[in-house]
Amino acid sequence: MTLQRRSPFAGLRRFNDFNDRFWFPLARFRTVTNGFSRAADTGWGIPLDVVEQDGDLVVSASVPGIEPADIKVNIEDGVLTIRAQMKEETAHAESEYLRRERRTGSFFRAVQLPDTVEQEKVTSEYANGVLTVTLPKSEASKPRDIEVKVA
Repeated sequence: MTLQRRSPFAGLRRFNDFNDRFWFPLARFRTVTNGFSRAADTGWGIPLDVVEQDGDLVVSASVPGIEPADIKVNIEDGVLTIRAQMKEETAHAESEYLRRERRTGSFFRAVQLPDTVEQEKVTSEYANGVLTVTLPKSEASKPRDIEVKVA
């Protein structure tokens, strides 16, 4: 007889996995409460970091081995979407793989943006397999010091 550790959340996890498999093909993208898509949780997502730097939001996404022409960055309805396409190598078409771990195909990541981002001034650059998207905040939303006057 084998003893199994009881997990109180196992049923909830199975239900959540079923919902993800059922609804994902129907949804444009999945977003959780913190504003990040769950595509990265499935293994097909693009790992990214979001930092606030000099009053701007900076999104750094790891997309190694992907040509810059195969990366699409889009902002629509306050959502930053990064899509990438990893093309399959044709050099090994006739070969038989003994092990294949590098993924091919398309994948994406979506991030809900705050209302304070100036979408017209967004810039992106690609270097050494890292896509960096700089999202400047509007001047009205940046903190400022207010002088206290003595009456």
